[in-house]
Amino acid sequence: MGTGRGVLRFHSLRVAVFLGVALILGVTAGVILPSTTILLERSFVAERDREARNTVDLFATSLRERFQALIRQKVDTVEQRKRSLEDHGNQVVSVLQSFRGMAATGRMSETEARNAALDWLVSQPRSETRYILVYDSQMRMLVHPDIARLGQTLLDGVDMKGRPTFAAARADVLTYGNTFSTFERPSLDETSTRLKFGFFRGFAPWDWTVAIIADAEDVQRAADAQIDQMIRDLTTSVHALRLGDRGRAMIFDGAGQMVIAPQGGDAACAAVTTGAGGCGDLFHMLPGDLPRQRTMGIAPPDDAGDLVLYAYLFRPLDWRVALVLSRDDILGPAHEVTRNQALLLGSVLVLSFLAAYPLSGLLVRPLRRLEVRVRALSSQDFTRDAEPDADLARLIDDRRDEIGRLAGAFAFMDRTLREKIRELIKITEERMRIEGELAAARDIQEGLLPKTFPPFPGRPEINLNARLISAKEVGGDLFDFFFAEDRYFYFVVGDVSGKGVPAALFMAITRTLLKTSAEKGLSPAGMLAEVNDMLARDNPNTMFVTLFCGRLDLASGRLEYCNAGHNPPLLLRKGAAPEALTTVCGPALGVIEDMPYRAMALDLMPGDDLLVYTDGVTEAHNPQNVLYGEPRLFGIAEPGMQGDPAGFVDRLFDDITEFVDGAAQSDDITVFALHYAGPAEAASNPPAALRSIG
Repeated sequence: MGTGRGVLRFHSLRVAVFLGVALILGVTAGVILPSTTILLERSFVAERDREARNTVDLFATSLRERFQALIRQKVDTVEQRKRSLEDHGNQVVSVLQSFRGMAATGRMSETEARNAALDWLVSQPRSETRYILVYDSQMRMLVHPDIARLGQTLLDGVDMKGRPTFAAARADVLTYGNTFSTFERPSLDETSTRLKFGFFRGFAPWDWTVAIIADAEDVQRAADAQIDQMIRDLTTSVHALRLGDRGRAMIFDGAGQMVIAPQGGDAACAAVTTGAGGCGDLFHMLPGDLPRQRTMGIAPPDDAGDLVLYAYLFRPLDWRVALVLSRDDILGPAHEVTRNQALLLGSVLVLSFLAAYPLSGLLVRPLRRLEVRVRALSSQDFTRDAEPDADLARLIDDRRDEIGRLAGAFAFMDRTLREKIRELIKITEERMRIEGELAAARDIQEGLLPKTFPPFPGRPEINLNARLISAKEVGGDLFDFFFAEDRYFYFVVGDVSGKGVPAALFMAITRTLLKTSAEKGLSPAGMLAEVNDMLARDNPNTMFVTLFCGRLDLASGRLEYCNAGHNPPLLLRKGAAPEALTTVCGPALGVIEDMPYRAMALDLMPGDDLLVYTDGVTEAHNPQNVLYGEPRLFGIAEPGMQGDPAGFVDRLFDDITEFVDGAAQSDDITVFALHYAGPAEAASNPPAALRSIG
């Protein structure tokens, strides 16, 4: 009997509820505790990662602003020095003109006027800081601080451009009237070599070149002093940074030397991880290809797995801003929360087990009524409000315990479920609307790009084809082409940083600015310099665009171009291997204002082709993450376009499609193919060598 009652008792609903509750609580605790631990660790790591990146970004922004202010101040100082030298030189020439005027009016002979002028020049103050130097067309010194050197041939050096200093200055004076030059020259006492800055102006009546030579060392010393002050200010900021108990910040130069050490020096770095004996070891953990304008999280080596490292490359000074954190500092708070949670959860489980059995008898009786309601849910329309249920309402009103709350929770669940389903329907409709708007945006973007090929059937000099395939609904690549003055053909191919809607908007702005600059008749280099200033002036997100811009004279085959950090185009000449135009004329547009852009030029012969593309071509990858690469592109391009750019573009995209083998496209792909057929009467001269024109 006792055994039978025990079996019945074990199989009773009350015991089953108790055991079920105990099992559920135990399993829940077993799942929640590890899951919560993982989630907390991830949350703390993500939060500290954002905090570290924001800290490095803010510090890098401060460094960039300080450096830009220093550069502006140095430029202002140089401009003031140039104006002072120019005023001095103009005054000297004015005096020479006075002596020349006396000879012209007969008050003295030409020789007497020259000698009087030379006597006056020699009498002028001279020092290492500033002095006057005059030489003639034979490079003979007529005026020099050292009188013993008068009449001797001027020993020429080289200026900062690698040209003979005084010969080049004289040539510039004969061409432009005056010029400035920076060069190194022995000091007056010939004990050292000093950096000099000179203003040169010609005096044509006597074929003289007048030079006002000033010392430029003070400008450099002032700049060095400002950099030293900037380093002192940054040192204070670096020492003030605190992330966790052992987190430290520091700055290295490109050679691994410590520009700003963390507070505490090598001991502070060694305290962060067992894998670093000092701060120098952290430099060797930094990759050599840190990205520009972006903070990078760096995976530590196996023997330093207890640290987290962030770095930012400040390219103008080749500095690496590094922030190192201890993983224990990051995860310590999470582990503390987990321990407290485990204690709390264990207490709740014990109390629940003690209370579950006596309460289970009261729980099972009203559950049947709830079961009926639950079974009825499958046949209801959740898009409409629930019909009144008198039994459920009485259960909620009569019971103030867990069953009543369970019934109330069930009613709330039913009501919330209906609301959520209606909300889900609304969200689905909204998502469909957004997808429709993105499709419309893609159509608008594609409408901005030329899509009729061949675009100029009435112009036999050229034939071209282009294609753009975006990685997302809208992309950041661009290409455009148009005529100016009937004989000049402009074309541009660009790649905006990032993808999606922001890149597409930046692309549209860039395209508009380029066309506006082209309408002014600017050269490719002038266009990119102007567009760069306008983009960089108001660019809070620090976006940029690499760009290749060309202007082809259809009558002569002369191609002027400028490459702003873009992939090198391929020049395909008849009977020759593809040639990459690797010269980079300047940085990407939108980074820093007032950047110079150097123009390049070459001559296209009839039958020559030009292929311009974005990095989406060479960085297309197959399922094994193998890149398409330049060698394969060269192989496709080697036979040339054979007068059919459209067929060439088809072959190239077919080859890319075959290579990627269904792998997802990770970047926008743009190809621009140009075939030059030559003018009406093609010239037979060989192509000029690639050279700079700016």
